[in-house]
Amino acid sequence: MRTIIGRLGDLAGLGDDPLQPFGPHVLRHTFGTQLVRAGVDLVTVAELLGHARLETTRVYTRPTKADRERALDVLLTDR
Repeated sequence: MRTIIGRLGDLAGLGDDPLQPFGPHVLRHTFGTQLVRAGVDLVTVAELLGHARLETTRVYTRPTKADRERALDVLLTDR
């Protein structure tokens, strides 16, 4: 599986940066992150990823710089 995903990543140009290697873990993390960002609850994400503990899934809830900027923008706008 690792070889297949690696080859597909290479074909898509995703394995070109040695500081950001592409592989199954990156694909899995992206899947989990996108689910959380789409509003899927953590229990469901944990089940889909096969996590036994919800704490393992919490890694996908870390705020990004854009998340922090949006949070601060709430204070500066009339919403």
